[in-house]
Amino acid sequence: MTTHTYSFKFDFFLTESTCLIAFSAYMSESKAGQSNSIIDGSTLIFDKVETNSGSDYSVFTGKFSVPSSGIYAFTWTICVDSRYTNPPGRLNYGEYGTELMMGSTKIGVLHTDTETKYDDACSTGFVIRYVSSGNQVYVRNNYAHQGKLLSKESQTRTTFSGWKMQ
Repeated sequence: MTTHTYSFKFDFFLTESTCLIAFSAYMSESKAGQSNSIIDGSTLIFDKVETNSGSDYSVFTGKFSVPSSGIYAFTWTICVDSRYTNPPGRLNYGEYGTELMMGSTKIGVLHTDTETKYDDACSTGFVIRYVSSGNQVYVRNNYAHQGKLLSKESQTRTTFSGWKMQ
């Protein structure tokens, strides 16, 4: 048996017309654990950053500040916990509605719901949109929810990401 090893080299040349703008963040387990107290209209904070070229996503506000106008892709995944008990002894299955916002304009909606213990649920939204420089894009809770969000290193993550396409 013959084994071949191949290596590839990719060269990226940055010019003034090339714009590498991207971010990807997720909610820590401790932040998700506090999500039962989020009130309607609150911005969700994704406090763990994996990628943040240009530092345009803020872990303090949960908002992405658009540095240059263009076509952007945004995706967010919301996971809900089916094991949350509140009040103690009573299961309060997870149900969350979220909106992807551009300033005060709603550009996407998502609903995540679980009705059975040990049956956590995740939903993902995806939006491609022209966004002008200076706008802020973020995810917020859009109605009274029950339960709490789920985001664990060993299980699943509640995430928010975006990148400039052109």
